[in-house]
Amino acid sequence: MKKSKVAFLAVMLVTLILGQTLNVSASEAEWYELKEVENDPNEDVAILEEDFEITPYSRYILGTSVILKRPSAGVLWMRSEVYCTETMKKITTVFTVQKKVGNSWVDVGQGSVSVNNSNSMYKSMEATGVSAGTYRCIANTQVISNTGYAETSSVISGSV
Repeated sequence: MKKSKVAFLAVMLVTLILGQTLNVSASEAEWYELKEVENDPNEDVAILEEDFEITPYSRYILGTSVILKRPSAGVLWMRSEVYCTETMKKITTVFTVQKKVGNSWVDVGQGSVSVNNSNSMYKSMEATGVSAGTYRCIANTQVISNTGYAETSSVISGSV
């Protein structure tokens, strides 16, 4: 009886150790190229206020937002809006699309958009051939002032 308890504890310990090194990933082939697209003419110019995040303690970024939609089967459409206090040398947003796998979010696509010499940016990207599942988008934005000062902001969309 004592040997079976020791064996059981040993098996549990090995299982616990191996379980901590388990990596969760989407299928190896699941990676979507994002391409820049024109803003949807049927979409309001501004994202609803509840989707907009004010950036606290920033010098130049007033706020950033990201929205993710699935307008049709196999398509993900995302848009970022950025507002600054003055004209920036460059505004860049990197979109990272993530898919829910179990209880984790796994990166399945990435793309970037940018503008020069502007105080705002409204840019959209699209992924096609997307499989079924739950997705979200992270928009990491960096602005560079005319003096070279850089600020960043990151927002996460709701899931679709």
